[in-house]
Amino acid sequence: MHDRRGRAAASLLSAMLLASCGRHANQAPPQAPPVSVAHPLAERIVDWDDYIGRFEAAQSVQVRPRVSGYLVGIHFRDGQMVGRGQLLFTIDPGPAQAALDQAKAQAARAEATLVNARNEMARDQTLVATQAVSREEFESRQAAVRTAQADLEAAQAGVRSQALTLGFTRVVAPFAGRASDRRLDIGNSVVADTTVLTTIVSVDPIHFTFQGSEGLYLK
Repeated sequence: MHDRRGRAAASLLSAMLLASCGRHANQAPPQAPPVSVAHPLAERIVDWDDYIGRFEAAQSVQVRPRVSGYLVGIHFRDGQMVGRGQLLFTIDPGPAQAALDQAKAQAARAEATLVNARNEMARDQTLVATQAVSREEFESRQAAVRTAQADLEAAQAGVRSQALTLGFTRVVAPFAGRASDRRLDIGNSVVADTTVLTTIVSVDPIHFTFQGSEGLYLK
């Protein structure tokens, strides 16, 4: 009895397996899923970081007078672009002009003294040959010529010095850039190498300054 039931179960299982194989054999194979394809990109990558900084002028100068005196002229507007050598301020040139005239007069007097000393030496030079003038007196004339020559050179140096002082009464821009506001008005007294008249900064090129950590710098 049990053998018949076992054989019947085995037959039923075999029939089910055959039916299942028949159904799979009749089904179509599954299709491949769609695949997208992209070409690789080749680019140069630059590593960068963000920093906070500020723009600074490559050149900056505080304009100061080179002579003392009273301010008599202002020749620019606040914030104006100025060129190198452009006249900015004028300091009263009267005292410097008077000193220059005095130096020129001293130079002229020294030159006249030299001419007279040379004439006396030339006259004694002809007399010394006939012993009408002693050798010592002639040598004294030569020393007088050398002294007069030195006095003339010193007077000429004084003229050049006073001419420079007169030129310094014209305050000009040392380089091209933008001038700030004028710090003084006409009529104020200025002191040489001390009083700040204005400030000039260059605008081209310009620097950008910032601070970064040592770790980022090494990276």
